[in-house]
Order: sequence, then C-alpha cells, then structure tokens
Amino acid sequence: MTANVIVTVEREFDVPRPQVFRAWTVPAELAQWRGSPGWHVEPSGLVGEPKPGGRHHHVTVRESDGLAVTTDGVYTEFFEPDVFVSRERITGDPGIDPAVPLELRVEFTEMGRHDTLVRIIQGPYEPDVAGWHGEAWEKELNRLADFLGTAGQEARR
Repeated sequence: MTANVIVTVEREFDVPRPQVFRAWTVPAELAQWRGSPGWHVEPSGLVGEPKPGGRHHHVTVRESDGLAVTTDGVYTEFFEPDVFVSRERITGDPGIDPAVPLELRVEFTEMGRHDTLVRIIQGPYEPDVAGWHGEAWEKELNRLADFLGTAGQEARR
C-alpha cells in the first residue's frame, strides 16, 4: 500500500489564540494533554525549540501495556501564534512506518474576540490506518479542551 491519505481535524475553542498556541508548543503544557485517554506523555526527555529548524520530541505511553510511541520532529515553519508545520518521524506506532516522515500542520485561526479554530492536517497515512488516527486526534482535542478549561480557570484566579 501507499501512504497517501491526509487527515484533517478541526475544533473551535473558547480560548484566546496565544493560549491555545502555547498549549501545543510549550513542552510542560503539551505534556498535560497530549495522548488519547489511557495514554500519557512521559515528562522526562521533553524537547521543544519553538522556531524554524527547532526540534521537538515527546514520548506517549499507553498505560495498559507500556507501549511507547516516540515523536521526533523539526519545525519547518513556525509563525506564532498563527501556524506551525513539523516534519516528524514516529516510532513505536504499529500503524506508522517510522521510515516515512509525516508532516503535521496546525493552524490557529482567531474567531471573534476570544475563540480559536484549530485545524490539524497530518499525513500521509496508509488508507487503512488514517481513520483511527483521525479519531485519536479527536480524542486528544477533547483532552486539550479540558486542559484549556482548567488553565483558563487558573488564569482568571
């Protein structure tokens, strides 16, 4: 098979764009929400160099069996707080060939006074695994919404 499917997922958050962008690009914040339910980001070894050519790295671990999935990426574009693009190699995920890099593009669009539309575009995926990777992004965005709600409450205190 040929990896030729691009996954696109969108979600609108009632949170200012700079705050949403930080949740994606500041390692300590990213570690609090990335991963589907039943997964967590290992706090050790997080790397985030938010600039073109900057490296980012994180490991998500499935709690039920310890399966570790490692993401190593380099930002090819970085325009805070509008968009970043990363070329990534993902190892440990049985549905992704670690020899084939993926491109991740995340756009942050201001909607009204305080809302932010997040658009995730990632691929190429093999056709038989693209659907469940899209579902995984949906679950992660639910966790991001929870994190941003909590982070927003703390910021208002």
